[in-house]
Amino acid sequence: MKHYPTASRHLSDDRVADVRHVSVGGYRTEPHAHDEEYMFLLPRAGQLILNVESNAAPLRVAPKSFVVVPPHRLHDTHGYRPQQEHVAVYVARDFVAHCERKARRALSCARISVWSAPLPLLDAVRVAAGTGQAGGGGELAAYRAELAAQMAAAACVEAGLASAPLPPGSADAHRELVRDILAFLDATLDQPVGLDRIAYEFGLSRRTLTRIFRDTTGESVVDYQSRRRVEQARALLRAPNMTVVAAAAAVGLESPSYLARLFRKHGYAPPRRIKG
Repeated sequence: MKHYPTASRHLSDDRVADVRHVSVGGYRTEPHAHDEEYMFLLPRAGQLILNVESNAAPLRVAPKSFVVVPPHRLHDTHGYRPQQEHVAVYVARDFVAHCERKARRALSCARISVWSAPLPLLDAVRVAAGTGQAGGGGELAAYRAELAAQMAAAACVEAGLASAPLPPGSADAHRELVRDILAFLDATLDQPVGLDRIAYEFGLSRRTLTRIFRDTTGESVVDYQSRRRVEQARALLRAPNMTVVAAAAAVGLESPSYLARLFRKHGYAPPRRIKG
């Protein structure tokens, strides 16, 4: 998993908001806090897992939902999917306070919750992210990008004031979570990764992990791992210089005989026949 660098401050000069589109898969940040800035996170592809000091358990933030982390709140994020994408909107504390005064309400950040992202917020963030990526165009284009970022920031605050927390354990959230678990399993086929390690990585109990995985995929975690190891080993064995011993090691198995048993379990002839 790649470590993704971050900073305590993202706003320069007199800017009140910055919208950043991040396309980094399989990443993790170190625990950190932001100075005088709120951070709104909106996943686009793959769940983000957020650990924050005010919450006892990790939060899983799926696409079409969002979360806000206030200034000086220690947190870290990570995502397992190779094609991970999210948008981070950094908003100055004074601008958030200005929006709160306009709304005559205050954001509730004592305990962080995941909120449903309304369509106006998604639209504002999409426009701001696209405008920021365009680049060029001189001072007028830069001014337009700044206004788009402010619009996205105001939409973030407005959504945070109006949205209700999402109930945990929804079917959509489980499907997104299992997609990330599948990506993690595919990336660790060369390692002896057991249920305890997987459950720990995703903040689940073994019982919850096995239940939602089977409910979503129709097979157990162990069966999925063994099937994928067989598929990968079969592909490797088609290479001219690949041996059965090397193929077994490449999929996290010390014993070629165990690889042969997995081949039989999944209805394939023994590995040596591929090399025969």
